[in-house]
Amino acid sequence: MSVVGAAVVLGVVIVMLLRLRVLRPSGALVCVLFGLVLAATPIGGALTHGLQQVGDALWREVTRL
Repeated sequence: MSVVGAAVVLGVVIVMLLRLRVLRPSGALVCVLFGLVLAATPIGGALTHGLQQVGDALWREVTRL
């Protein structure tokens, strides 16, 4: 659940940047593709672990509200 939570938060940030016209749709697509390719490399496991920790921390904060 926590990796999904981190992905949702990052998705919300991307949508906000698109709405504020700070980021163009083509730039958002490049960011998403870069993330997918990076996850497929040997460092992908460490990235997933890091996202797991961020997602866990976010979940703890949200459930405390």
